Amino acid sequence: MSEGRRRWARIFTASSTLLLLLAIFAFLQMTGDLEDSYDPEENNIARLEPGEQKAIELKTSALVTALRESIDDSNDAELRLYDEEGSEVSGKSPNWRHPTRFSGDGEREYVPVRVFEEVNGEYTLHNDGESTLWLVDDEEAANMMLSNGWTYAFFFGCCLGAPVGFIGLVLAVMVWTDKRKKPDQFLVIDDGRVIISEPEDIVEINGQEASVPGPFVDVQIENPKVELTEEVDESWKGWDDG
Repeated sequence: MSEGRRRWARIFTASSTLLLLLAIFAFLQMTGDLEDSYDPEENNIARLEPGEQKAIELKTSALVTALRESIDDSNDAELRLYDEEGSEVSGKSPNWRHPTRFSGDGEREYVPVRVFEEVNGEYTLHNDGESTLWLVDDEEAANMMLSNGWTYAFFFGCCLGAPVGFIGLVLAVMVWTDKRKKPDQFLVIDDGRVIISEPEDIVEINGQEASVPGPFVDVQIENPKVELTEEVDESWKGWDDG
């Protein structure tokens, strides 16, 4: 049982290592495309300077995000989006699902200020702020990443390598625990030899006689010889002489 666990622990551990190495290699290959896909300067629907307005056409998109460069602590949206009928689309405030983004060189930081879900058609966007405003299509950016084969390799190696490694770790712990277990043993001394007696078998671990004999070992005890003499019954002589 222990040998089988040890073999499977090695197999699972080696497989997990290879899968995680694949995930790391795939991530390094897709890093460039990932940065370009989520860099507002490289991939955007519209870019508006302060006080500018622009007519835009949005295809059906699950999520469109408005971002501003993070220059100060102010994250006010300061924008207006109108549909074809002139109705304002308020959108929603961003939350933890809409992370901050960085430029390709990592020097600029873009903060989401407003998100619009399920938008489709022609709109007019107004930038009422004092900084540049970007509007990006997150669904399109995600589709660009999914078109990269390294993305699937990354998810395959990461999602499969972690649980496989966990199984290998559990098996390794079980093997280590089995090694620490000791069966019930009994110490037996037989004719100067030390023997370990187990429930199933008796294993001799020292076949040589003890170097220091115990008391009275190898001491020959001589039994005194008692000479028995037969008493001669001479009473017959008297009987014969009588």
